[in-house]
Amino acid sequence: MLRGSQTLVRRGLQHSSAGRWSALVAGGAAARVSDASFVEECRAQYLANGWCHIPNFIGKERCAELRNEADALLESDAAFASTDDHTVYQQERDERLPLDHPRNRLMKSTKRIVDYEHVPQESSLRELYSAPELRSFVQAVVGVPELHLSACPYNAAMYNGYYDSDGLDWHFDSSEFGVNLVLQNPTDGGKFEYHSLTRSEEDLWSYDAVTKVLAEADASAEGAATSAETVEGLAPGSLVFFAGRLSLHRVSPVLNPDVRGSTPRINAILTYEKSEGQLASPYTLSKFFGRSSEGQQAHAQ
Repeated sequence: MLRGSQTLVRRGLQHSSAGRWSALVAGGAAARVSDASFVEECRAQYLANGWCHIPNFIGKERCAELRNEADALLESDAAFASTDDHTVYQQERDERLPLDHPRNRLMKSTKRIVDYEHVPQESSLRELYSAPELRSFVQAVVGVPELHLSACPYNAAMYNGYYDSDGLDWHFDSSEFGVNLVLQNPTDGGKFEYHSLTRSEEDLWSYDAVTKVLAEADASAEGAATSAETVEGLAPGSLVFFAGRLSLHRVSPVLNPDVRGSTPRINAILTYEKSEGQLASPYTLSKFFGRSSEGQQAHAQ
């Protein structure tokens, strides 16, 4: 009798979870994350391009709710103004090489970040991020055996805001893939640009290729590389997967969003890890969140 009761409780919880997911993503393509043909289509796009763009992943009402929440938080004391002078490899400079070598050239990235600790407990962003339906979908699209929620109390899910002149300069990601939910496009600028497969696993420095991209960027008043591409059609509600570890990419500077009637670029970043219990590095904590390893450890315990 007890075993039967446990089964009924388990089924009830599963039904409740499925019902909440349906309500959370009503009106969006996210309702299809369990559809095998949809998953295969997204996986094929990711393999072919190194990215997958899913328009209208969440419905308009949910997107507006998240955008309004993000907008308020980004304008509050909860936001951290992140300024990072970094190399394209996001590693320390090599003193044996000249300063203008691609290994040592400094890029500048600025944005506002609201980390996971500052996202309200009742926020739909927390629900989306922690939903097993979404995690399983991400896992299938990027093709990894298993994914886990981040153990870091800050980088799990966050809001990014790009205001006047903010942007991400050319760089490679340290992680294999990123998950980005677009909430608001800027009035001008803020374009996502990438150079496909700039480097390979066999040559992670790829100095010649990196030099070429940076030379193209130097020759452009906007810092754009002529050999770079863009992901077209990004709009509020879009979900984007991007394999940025081998492809140089950037977010071009946002132009004049403080002018009356203009808007900043706002998105949410969702962090899933291949290893359980994964924490953020001291560099990431300091540069992007203004946090310390001690604080991270205290929250993780």
